[in-house]
Amino acid sequence: MDKRSFLRSVAAMLATSALPLPALAAAGKPVRLLAGWRSGVALPAPLIGGPGDYVGIVQIDWAQRDIRLLSALPVASRGHGLISDGQGGYIAQAYRHGLWVLRADAAGKAVRQIDIKAESGRVSGGHITLSADGKQVFCTEIDPVSGEGWISVRDAVTLTRVAQWPTHGMDPHQVLQDAQGMLLIANGGIRYTDKGAKRDLEQMSSSLVRLNPATGEVLGQWRLRDARLSLRHLAWNETPAGETLLGIAMQGEHESPEARKNAPTLAVWNGKELSIPSQSPLGEGYTGDIMAGPGGGFILSAQLSGKALLWHPGDAARMLLIADLHRAGALSGPDDDGGFFIAGEKGPARWHLREEAQMLAWPIPMSPDNHWALLEG
Repeated sequence: MDKRSFLRSVAAMLATSALPLPALAAAGKPVRLLAGWRSGVALPAPLIGGPGDYVGIVQIDWAQRDIRLLSALPVASRGHGLISDGQGGYIAQAYRHGLWVLRADAAGKAVRQIDIKAESGRVSGGHITLSADGKQVFCTEIDPVSGEGWISVRDAVTLTRVAQWPTHGMDPHQVLQDAQGMLLIANGGIRYTDKGAKRDLEQMSSSLVRLNPATGEVLGQWRLRDARLSLRHLAWNETPAGETLLGIAMQGEHESPEARKNAPTLAVWNGKELSIPSQSPLGEGYTGDIMAGPGGGFILSAQLSGKALLWHPGDAARMLLIADLHRAGALSGPDDDGGFFIAGEKGPARWHLREEAQMLAWPIPMSPDNHWALLEG
């Protein structure tokens, strides 16, 4: 099936499910994305910097087919958790088992940085989220000795820790707030050696936890029957019927390579139950990111297999292939015109339900991290 026919089939299937389609529109104004990346070459002028790890702002003009690095802040290890601070700057946290969390101003200059291990003896869980009022940031952290997960509640300006709560699980990944201000935490459930290697996978215990960030009270905990499915990344969406869903990207950790490759990659929580709507093996047991998609569904990046997939509640048993992209990873969108962005090893792509797909090349050879964030304005 060619790309044009495939996109028509996706649109027709969504339409028959009574789900709204994005309006047909061309790519508009340039977009800015907060990103982390690693490069083996120097930064392009006018930026100054050698090979290494960076976090910063990437501007993409799809109409002009142009990508520019607007800012680049060198960091000691991979930048993973990335959020706008709502004031023109951003907050970033190191990849899992890294040691830093920092805040940068609108010019991309670091104005505050915390050494997590020096502060608490813990290491990064890789993810952060800003409170609804913008005053606090919630960071996932891991005790490297016990493997237990923690949430550090920090002042959004100073990054000073003002509270800390156990996540009631190991290997916490993403954390998000719900409409009531409570936290949803994906505990990946994996133990690691002091060098960061996975161990004792037969003892895995992954879970989704709902936590009161003011008191640390556990308001609920949910697990899947298959203990070798690791819950990792989260995204909210709302169906046309008004049902709020939390999509959870998963990673298979089964002993058998075949079982891992055939493992489902999406779980969905409706506020009461945690379920696996699709057993599709298209993700090959590994997803790097998840975002809200059209029609109340979710888009997932299956990084190892180089696929981007679409799931929607109108046809819950299916997973649709929407892009083949080498090491498809970070996801973001939609933009003002209904386009969604997928970062690949060789460049970013823009997918739209009713438009021609686009792809560009990075301005320098660079490996983007699993996550990025679309900046407003």
